[in-house]
Amino acid sequence: MEENSQKQIKGMVDQVELIDNRMQRQLESMAVLDQQYIAERCIGRRKEDGLVRDKIDQYDQFFNVGRTITSEMNMDVLFDVIMDQTNQIMSTQRSTVFLYDETPQELWSLVATSMKKNEIRIPADHGVAGWVFQSSHPLLLNDAYNDPRFYSGVDKATGFRTKNILCVPLINRKGQSIGVIQVINKNLGNFTDADRKLLTSISHYVAIALENSKLYEEVKSYSEELKSTLIRIETIEKVKSQLMKFVPSCVAKLAEHNSDELAGKKIPMDVTILFIDIQGFSKITEEFDQTLVNDMVESHFSSYLECINRHGGEVNETSGDGLMVIFKDGSLESHARQAVAAGLEIVFENCRLNYERLYPWGEVKLHLGVNSGGAWVGSTKMKSFTGERWTYTASGLVTILAARIAALSRASQLFVGLETFKCIEYDSDYEFIGLQEVKNVKKPIPVYWVKHLK
Repeated sequence: MEENSQKQIKGMVDQVELIDNRMQRQLESMAVLDQQYIAERCIGRRKEDGLVRDKIDQYDQFFNVGRTITSEMNMDVLFDVIMDQTNQIMSTQRSTVFLYDETPQELWSLVATSMKKNEIRIPADHGVAGWVFQSSHPLLLNDAYNDPRFYSGVDKATGFRTKNILCVPLINRKGQSIGVIQVINKNLGNFTDADRKLLTSISHYVAIALENSKLYEEVKSYSEELKSTLIRIETIEKVKSQLMKFVPSCVAKLAEHNSDELAGKKIPMDVTILFIDIQGFSKITEEFDQTLVNDMVESHFSSYLECINRHGGEVNETSGDGLMVIFKDGSLESHARQAVAAGLEIVFENCRLNYERLYPWGEVKLHLGVNSGGAWVGSTKMKSFTGERWTYTASGLVTILAARIAALSRASQLFVGLETFKCIEYDSDYEFIGLQEVKNVKKPIPVYWVKHLK
């Protein structure tokens, strides 16, 4: 019985050892499997990490390409930048941008990689570029010469051999195709769908850059045109400001607002004419220094002009020592009174200037005459073989009499004719000079010396 018990115990021990050995082998096997799994998992992670790093590097490169392309505004330089950057990121031998020229309906390129800066032009419906432009869809050809859409004319012209080609459209902000970008001969292997996606992404930057460059060129051209226009306007204004010194202000206003009326017929209207000149001016000019004489004329007549402007007169004609002034605004009574008021102010200014400035010939004395009546006012054209000359004046007897009345005046007395006198008779201090005979007028005319206005 004891012997049987020992056998049973031994059998149990053997069975336990057997199980233990099996478990040991299983554990060892599992350990090996775990090590293999860990190793394979590490390799997978390294591959995944590598792919992620490659993707990040590609996106970083793509971002730099986009930033570089869109930062250039000059169209000539931009073509070079696009070609260089596209070749780098796509790893290709050559790249080309074709833009659409609407007038001849052609696609043109300013530059291609490894080529001179010669302009290439092809019909807008020819070749791969034409097909992509017309359809607005990308095209990938890894055997270019076996595709009927491939146009070998550029290869023949340049001596280049195209093996494979990837071409995508350039789409602007409005969704319109403005051209294409293509890459030729991938350095390693064939073009893939991933290449198509990458070049499509690049094309967005290229389209934006080209549109910005076009706008920049238009703005630059407009700016140059505007600058040129401003220079012309500035020149015209300078000339105008100089001419204003020689042209009556009424003529300047008419030219500015309605230049067509300058060449119109003369208009009959009531006017008052004031004539002013310096008494004995010829003798003064003959006997004294011209610089001194000119200084006298400028200082005196500058003050007289202020008086004329204050009362609405228009200086119509000038000579070395005289002025013809037209007063025509308002009624006859109104501009007659304004002319007399201006004349009396001139008499006062003359007196003041004589007191302030002494000249070797003595006091400056004036002839002053005013006359009112109907006249023909407007432009007069004088034409000869050498050209035309236009004057703007009031013609008629009223003007002639004003000049004759002024010639009668002495020592800065203001003489007026009958029609003017009727307008200021009750508002003035005057003296009747009498009936005066004047040159080229048959009958004597009444002349009045106006001393003051009330």
